[in-house]
Amino acid sequence: MKRQRTFFIYKDLIFEIQKPEITLKQIRVAQVKIENEEYKEQRKKFNEDVFHIEKKPEGWFITQKE
Repeated sequence: MKRQRTFFIYKDLIFEIQKPEITLKQIRVAQVKIENEEYKEQRKKFNEDVFHIEKKPEGWFITQKE
């Protein structure tokens, strides 16, 4: 029997996993990676010296510093 490969896809990220079960840790690691990439994109648009950039459940919350 030929070994089949198992993949997990989450928000444009593809993971090859050794066993078919997907752990909560793998999902959390993927979420952190996605948030880090989104944060880098926000920093390109909004200077951190001028704006607060904060992740909230409903999305990115950006306010101007005083």
